[in-house]
Amino acid sequence: MDPSRADVTALEALRPPAQRELEPSLSPRFVAYVRDYLLDHGIDPEPVFRQCGIDSSRSEELDAAVPAIRIANLLELAAQCSDNPCMGLHMARRYHYESASLLILAMLAAPSVGDGIRCLCHYDRYVDTAIAIDFDFGQSLAEFGFHVIVPEGVAVNQLNEYLQVFLVQALNTATRIPVPVKQVCFSHDNNQNAEALQDFFQAPVKFSCAGNRLLFDRSYLQERFHTSHALLHEILVNAMKTYFVTEQSCNGFVDILCREIIRCGADESATLENIAERLAISPRTLRRRLSSEGSSFQEVKNLARAKRAKYYLRRTSMPIAEIAYELGFSELSAFSRAFRSWVGQAPQAYREQGGSQTGE
Repeated sequence: MDPSRADVTALEALRPPAQRELEPSLSPRFVAYVRDYLLDHGIDPEPVFRQCGIDSSRSEELDAAVPAIRIANLLELAAQCSDNPCMGLHMARRYHYESASLLILAMLAAPSVGDGIRCLCHYDRYVDTAIAIDFDFGQSLAEFGFHVIVPEGVAVNQLNEYLQVFLVQALNTATRIPVPVKQVCFSHDNNQNAEALQDFFQAPVKFSCAGNRLLFDRSYLQERFHTSHALLHEILVNAMKTYFVTEQSCNGFVDILCREIIRCGADESATLENIAERLAISPRTLRRRLSSEGSSFQEVKNLARAKRAKYYLRRTSMPIAEIAYELGFSELSAFSRAFRSWVGQAPQAYREQGGSQTGE
């Protein structure tokens, strides 16, 4: 057996079956958020959820995460059923805080805007694996960005607008001071809600951008939260460590690394140092954790790329050349050779056979 294929096979064997695909997912609390919105508008949520293949009753914190594709489709369908193209905006503005997740409650219990955003960025990677967050607080303008990881062609208009508006609405509520927004960028190209969004943000809004971005005055990071609660924040952070982090330690650490490598996108940015920084640990600690599990960073990179490639081939109609590009390969031939070494067959053969030779 090819050594690199053996690496992937050995690491795959460590993963529980439910974790092997690493499909980008969102918290089941999104189910509650959409259900609340539909009920508020007198719409029976059951047919909407059923059409998207989602059980509307499974919205507890520890229920199984929901594939991001289904949540994105759910929001788009809910917007159609409610005849409201601004549904994402309105759902965020009328958010039911009594339905908030542990993460949102912990964020709002933090001392300040900066602390709250850092809490969100650090723990969301465990809760919403389909949302890649980055932020830059070092310039005169603070920049908060995110990207929803879904295949090409999946509509994320409502989801993008919901997430962007929700953050600003939550900060406005917690500080009682409007976020001094300077510019808002969206990755989707449908600008039919431009006027409503500009009215909400009180700033220029752009579409068809490289990513979703919120730029605001850096001084706002120092604003105190009137919702701050030191003891509650400590309790909630410990709860998240218990349920979302500690339970994923040991074997789950490889899963966490895979997700971060996938989020990095282009292979050249997925270095050990960059991944360690994203996880807020030192490169030395990362190496030590992997060594204790008998693995190396390159093996995990192979595993992450193999998982992502199999996901795209099985679950999307993306051209193989596009998949290769998404995974950081400059040449289709290089991707084909790598995939054959990981899986034991060519990408096209794997797609045609539905991954049957891998048992998935």
